[in-house]
Amino acid sequence: MIVPRDPGNVSAFGLLTVDVKNDYVRTYVTRDLSLGKAVEIFHDLEHQAGEALDREGFDDPVYQRSADLRYYGQAYEVRVPAPAGEIDEDWHAEVLSRFHDAHEKLYGYAYRDDPRHGVEWVNLRVSGIGPITRPVVRRLEKAGEGATSVRPVHFDETRDTPIHQRAALGPGATVRGPAVIEEYGSTIPIHPGFTAKIDEYGNVEISRD
Repeated sequence: MIVPRDPGNVSAFGLLTVDVKNDYVRTYVTRDLSLGKAVEIFHDLEHQAGEALDREGFDDPVYQRSADLRYYGQAYEVRVPAPAGEIDEDWHAEVLSRFHDAHEKLYGYAYRDDPRHGVEWVNLRVSGIGPITRPVVRRLEKAGEGATSVRPVHFDETRDTPIHQRAALGPGATVRGPAVIEEYGSTIPIHPGFTAKIDEYGNVEISRD
């Protein structure tokens, strides 16, 4: 198990360090997708995505296509990535091949070579992505300050247990259970039979002995 630094804030940190992504979808149910219609729909969706990202200040957006397909008669779809570039017969065949592969991986079977089971296109999708410059995650150089104390803690039984301050544990530090690692907003119990190690970024890596 890995406990990141400032675990109570890791979700917010992740939100601020991922690319902006806006998703657009057009439902178009057909067993015979016209290439011209596919070009029209994807162009329209990419235009919408581009306008939205432009309003958000992104000058060099990235577009990712995907499609929801199913075998005719099914009530559920499988989403597969669709290639970028020209939409032609090769593009069409590649999306169908990806659908058969994904369906077989998910459900254990596919009708790749059975013409009795047609493939139905349901939704065409575009994700407009605005890349951001990610912050550099700092490596820890040394431990901080903080003393280790002892207090009774109950695991399988109550015993006097070392209490470590996380800020005082530098890269390479090892804490063997039973022990507790405390920090503002979080407490990490290290159970008997487990060991915690601090990596160069300050993450606590807990493993069974």
